[in-house]
Amino acid sequence: MTKGERRAERWRAAAATSLNATVQAVRHPLRWVRPHREALAQTAKVAVACALAWEAAVLLLGEDEQPVLAPLAALLTVQLTVLRTVSQGLRQIGGVVLGALAALGMLRLAGANFATIGLAVGVCLAMGRLLRLGSQAAEVPVTVLLVLSTGAPYAPVRIGDTLLGVASGILVNVLAAPPTYVSHAAHRSAGAAHHLAAVAHHTAEGLRDGWDEKASDGWLRRVEVAARELDHARRAVAQAQEGIRLNPRRLRRGADPAMALGPLQEGLTCLGHVGDQLGSVLRGLDDLARGERRLPHEADARTAARGHLEPIGEVLQAIGDALDVFARIQRDHVRDSGHTDELMAVLDRGQDRHTGAADALRRTDHGPAVQTLHGSIMDETQQILHELDPRRGPHPSALHPQPHHVVAPREEPMGLDVSTASASR
Repeated sequence: MTKGERRAERWRAAAATSLNATVQAVRHPLRWVRPHREALAQTAKVAVACALAWEAAVLLLGEDEQPVLAPLAALLTVQLTVLRTVSQGLRQIGGVVLGALAALGMLRLAGANFATIGLAVGVCLAMGRLLRLGSQAAEVPVTVLLVLSTGAPYAPVRIGDTLLGVASGILVNVLAAPPTYVSHAAHRSAGAAHHLAAVAHHTAEGLRDGWDEKASDGWLRRVEVAARELDHARRAVAQAQEGIRLNPRRLRRGADPAMALGPLQEGLTCLGHVGDQLGSVLRGLDDLARGERRLPHEADARTAARGHLEPIGEVLQAIGDALDVFARIQRDHVRDSGHTDELMAVLDRGQDRHTGAADALRRTDHGPAVQTLHGSIMDETQQILHELDPRRGPHPSALHPQPHHVVAPREEPMGLDVSTASASR
């Protein structure tokens, strides 16, 4: 197949996919809308804000004063959260005011010509970056060009358009009461815990039935996927932390959604540690599967697994069960003492299995290399059980049965850094 034929095939496949999606949306509109609710709500808010900004500009400034710039300001202002919308609007106002003042200064000193325009744009871009206006840094030179091209009387009109657009965007976003994203963060955190639980269960099954190098590679890849899920969950918690600030839903509810974020953040720190420790266990098993620590007088790693590492599989099975309970606690994010009792029961069972596995491995003699591997695996699994312990472990606030007694989270979204939490312990 030639390059042109492959390109045509891709275009046909894309067209067929788009057509199928359109047909499904027409046949089952509610089913299509459900996963796109957030995007549709954001689109509606932007459209309403732009219409409101246009009407306000026409009424207050007149149709002859380019009212289209007011809805443009509203378009750039409306964001997912109220806090981000207000921040974006303030930066936009700052950029426009700065540009208008710079343009008026240029007109007074040298008039409008190629030299003043080039100098003004360069200086204003630098000032926008210096003042950390972010994406709104371009508003400064845009305002300069508009004022220099239309004359000094346009400067207050430009500022008025921006103020109306920003006010419309903030008003619509506040009245629409955007979600706090706390539930989304909780489900993301629970998903990360379920991924780690699946890794532990899959490894336990392999240790019971036998495994090889290909299987151990698959376990390590699963841990990498779980690590990416943890990163997604951390970003979701940071978004929820931003979403609850200035949100009217927070004021209308009897319970403060911010109280759920402290346990979620601590839970993600705990899951980060568990993921690192589980990865260490799997890397040790991978060494064994590759023959780097092959047991004496054993034909392959499969036989070694059946004969000697099955007790470790029982420990990992209990760890997976505990992570599943932990996931339910993270997902519900309204603590129940029954959840904590259930988790403690699973951890107690895991501790009993760990003690039995340690005794069984202690009675075997396979040389110093294998004994070192056994000790490392037993130490890491013991640490995982300790990490998940809601009463004696290092993360009790992740499983607090009374969320209103948990200290509210700090403002910094980077408080989820795993290395920092490890150093603090």
